[in-house]
Amino acid sequence: MRDIPRMNIDATGLRIGMVTSAYHEEITARMREAAIDAFLEAGGEEDDLYEVVAPGAFELVVLADALARKDLDGVVVLGCVIKGDTMHDQYICNSTSQMLAHISFEHEIPVGFGLLTLFSKEQGMDRAGGEKGNKGEETMNAVIATALGLQSIEEDLPDKLDTDEGDEEEGEEEYEYEVVEEYEDGEEVPEEELEYEEEEA
Repeated sequence: MRDIPRMNIDATGLRIGMVTSAYHEEITARMREAAIDAFLEAGGEEDDLYEVVAPGAFELVVLADALARKDLDGVVVLGCVIKGDTMHDQYICNSTSQMLAHISFEHEIPVGFGLLTLFSKEQGMDRAGGEKGNKGEETMNAVIATALGLQSIEEDLPDKLDTDEGDEEEGEEEYEYEVVEEYEDGEEVPEEELEYEEEEA
């Protein structure tokens, strides 16, 4: 068994999609810039980063799903939801997080969850380049590392279904079947009297 490797964030050759919410732009713009810088610093090329903007956090889902259906190695999702006077933030964050996880599972592609869920704008600034780091950078690095992990699995391990089918074919036994017809009284019909009808294609 191989030793567990450290996270590899070499983005050379990777194609990444990124969707950023325009809501609370003063926070999400800083996350976006940090995500781009992280991609380029890891060896990625500008032409291999496809960006799209979402009006708000809820719209991140459909755009992330559209990106996941394309020829990309990963999707970075960036947004910001700040709690207000109602429970609106809970509905948005719960549904968005669940759907993004489903998209990642369904399409077998890493979808980075960079959706900040905050009590105040100050918390967002702390997490968008402040004392808490930058969630945009963290999310991009996580997507790159996961994409490389998936590539390693595809290269190192055969598909289980294909292996099982191959085993069945190798061990499959051939059998010969004999068609026997009988009269109503139980006597066998001579072979020369059997009538066959061709099935229509």
